[in-house]
Parts: sequence; structure tokens; C-alpha cells
Amino acid sequence: MDAIPACQTADHGTQGFTLVEVLVAMGIMSLAIGLAGSGLFQVFSFQTSYQDKVVATKDLRHAGSWFSGDALNAQAAVDGNGEPLDCLSASDSITLSWTDNDGAYHSSTYQVSGDSFEREYDGLVNTLAEHVVTDSVGFLHCGNLLTLELEVEADSGEAKNTVLRTYLRRQE
Repeated sequence: MDAIPACQTADHGTQGFTLVEVLVAMGIMSLAIGLAGSGLFQVFSFQTSYQDKVVATKDLRHAGSWFSGDALNAQAAVDGNGEPLDCLSASDSITLSWTDNDGAYHSSTYQVSGDSFEREYDGLVNTLAEHVVTDSVGFLHCGNLLTLELEVEADSGEAKNTVLRTYLRRQE
């Protein structure tokens, strides 16, 4: 019978990893995952910020589209107290009124309610823009030029503003 050796020597042909190799591999993997994770975070946060700005811009364009359409039809523009607008002081609300070709009277009122910019047309209220910056809405009327100033805040906190100038074509 063969004797069992008292001390076994390491077999250099065995498979496996040393502790140093495992630690180096874990370090490289952690670095790679960290870089990939931060890259994904940047992509998604940029996309969200971009979408917020797009929504704010869309709201401004939507409001401007309705306003310019009504202004081109309007025969009169008065402030919230029923007084004619002027060039010197901006009003925070405006009512545009006109009579169509069939003789029907129409009016549309633009004003801020809470943080929404609203259009009331013949008794129906439509929200045109949300997240309107407080005291940013102003209407001026000089000659036949009507000006709307409006500022909307995106969810990211950045404010987008517009100044729209349009004409009252059928002014009385």
C-alpha cells in the first residue's frame, strides 16, 4: 500500500481564480456599471428636460394661435373692466368682440386663472396653457396692433416666454 503524503502540494493545473483576480474583476465591473449607469441617467434626464421645454413651447404656440385668430376677427378690444386698451399700461385680461358675416355677435376673453391661461369663447372655457408665470401676462393695444406677452414655466423650472403681435383687421 502506498503511504498518504503528510503534506499535499498545490496542483498547478487546477482551475479557479485567485483572490486578487476576483478583486480586480469586481473593480473593473463596478467601474463599467458605474459609467453605463451615469450615461443612462444623463440620457434620461436630458430627455425629460427636453420634453418639458417642448410642452412649454407647445402651450405658448397653442395660446398664440387662438389669440391671433380671434384678434384678426375682432372689432373691439377691452380690458377686464370693459375699458378700451391703450399703449401705456398692460392689462392682465382682454375681451375681443366681433360680429360675423351672418350678424351673430361673438366674444372671447383671455385671462389667467390660477396658473392657467384661459380663453372663454361664447361661454365655454378652454385652457390654452398651464404653468403660467404669475404676473407675466400682458395685453397692449396701439392703433390696430395688439400685443400679448406670456411666460410659461416648464416642469424643470426654466421659463419660456413669447411676445405675440397681431393686428385687429376689422377694428371699429
